[in-house]
Amino acid sequence: MKGRRRSLVLVLLLPAFAFAEVPPGRLWTYRYVLVTANTERELAPITDHIVHDPDLQDTGIGDFAAEVLLARYNDQGYPWKNKLRLIRVLAAMHSRRYDAVLDLVQAKTPDDDDDARKELKVAHRKARDAAPSYVPGSVDIQAIVREMDASALAAKPTTEQGKHLAEFAGEDIDDLFAWAGKPQQIVSGQTRATDGLLFQVKVQRITFFYRGLGRVVFVYDTSPSDLGWLFQAVVADPLAFEQEFSYREHPQDHGQPDEARLEMIQLVSNYTSAMRKVVELNHLRGSRPLEFMDTAAEILATQFMTADDPAKVDLYAWICRLLAEHGGPRYAAILQRVAAETPDSKLRRHAEAKIQATADVPADPYVPGTISLEAQRAKYPTLYPASTFQSGRL
Repeated sequence: MKGRRRSLVLVLLLPAFAFAEVPPGRLWTYRYVLVTANTERELAPITDHIVHDPDLQDTGIGDFAAEVLLARYNDQGYPWKNKLRLIRVLAAMHSRRYDAVLDLVQAKTPDDDDDARKELKVAHRKARDAAPSYVPGSVDIQAIVREMDASALAAKPTTEQGKHLAEFAGEDIDDLFAWAGKPQQIVSGQTRATDGLLFQVKVQRITFFYRGLGRVVFVYDTSPSDLGWLFQAVVADPLAFEQEFSYREHPQDHGQPDEARLEMIQLVSNYTSAMRKVVELNHLRGSRPLEFMDTAAEILATQFMTADDPAKVDLYAWICRLLAEHGGPRYAAILQRVAAETPDSKLRRHAEAKIQATADVPADPYVPGTISLEAQRAKYPTLYPASTFQSGRL
């Protein structure tokens, strides 16, 4: 723990809905990301820590890395740098256990791939500790993915669970697992910021999603004190993060709504984060259904005066951007009214934005009241009627 206080009291507060027993959260998280990461930005935070943290250099991690390396080494769509990272992970184990795996990888490596052969040579040289040889196929790396998907689909989120998640005040990943159980999706990432000269910051995040409840974000401490993964923020919202779950790749196979229907569910949900996120998504894409646009216009026309906190202001500002940039003159009167009547300067600024010409939306004006939001909510009911708690800001 490198000097940090452990919040052991969290275990005593574990609610009935959470898992009675959980594995070490960090170990389980690293295994999952090793298996599911597809880009270098996703894999980098995990492999960097394994290589530099002796606590992670054991067979519980090494066997997963070995199996992923074997499974994906010939995958042309898997980043070449990820393959090198996995070889470095095996090198960090300092174990003869992975000699056979390294030999198999070397046999698959082209003669002109000098970088991979160099990494393999280093890994072989570092393999000093005697250990039983790892047998390829011993670890079913997809089992952890199946477990995650099954957990997500079996989840029955409630308002009380959402409130409990929002009250998380632990310090590290193990605290989160003790407080709320295993998540149903994990996403990692790494970004870099620089001034182009001397200043450079590397930001590493892991986000844990709980279906129908919300998300919890951790950021890695890259300061000299190196405190590891530190809790950053929690956002409770039943629908804002639905797109993050892996079962969404084939929603029809799991009885889930398709993308267009899901986005309408989110738009009329009355959950601020879910609404803002789906409006922003539609603003950024190339096209969007007229029903979505008209419904967003109805929400703005009838609710913009309720923008009494920063989160709601952000939501209505995004709707203004959506209508001004992609709606043409159809929504001009609504935007003019918002600009004239809102007391919020940010919302006024977005409502006054220049209306862009478009052929995607009919030019005849949308008349507020044409769409009934009550009818829309009946047509597109929430996925989790027993989960209604929302807090925090995207």
